[in-house]
Amino acid sequence: MNRLLFTCLISSLFLVTSCEKEELNPVSTQDYRTQLIGTYEGSTSYEDVAMSNESDESMVAKDQLFNQVIEIEKSTTQANGLVINGNVLNLVTQSKSDKNKYDDIFLYSAQDCSGKEAYSLTFLPKTQRLILEYKHDRACNVGVLKQNSTFDGFKKKRTN
Repeated sequence: MNRLLFTCLISSLFLVTSCEKEELNPVSTQDYRTQLIGTYEGSTSYEDVAMSNESDESMVAKDQLFNQVIEIEKSTTQANGLVINGNVLNLVTQSKSDKNKYDDIFLYSAQDCSGKEAYSLTFLPKTQRLILEYKHDRACNVGVLKQNSTFDGFKKKRTN
């Protein structure tokens, strides 16, 4: 009986130890940040939803804009960051788990409003495709505004 209990205990300990090794040594992914830098052309689809606090009115606007251009540059202030369209406030940092994802969340509070802005950028290196999602939720005394947009485009070839 003691021998069976001892064998089960050793087997359990081995199982736990082997599981911990997997978690401590994640599979590393390749860093495509240098390849990602450049100009992308594609389309942007967006949806804005506005709801009034003073009445039951709400408004939804949806549209798709074609021939949109986005410029991605390396950040000069953040080692693993990228800047979208040259605006340093549009800074996204690299995900620790996926080297092809960048994101950032910005919370703010003003006199009559507070909100959250979030950027999520995904790069697909084989096809040179960029997907940039932007979400902005703003709550003010007069109402709520939710903006969602997604840019989907491909890297433009350099012409020298």
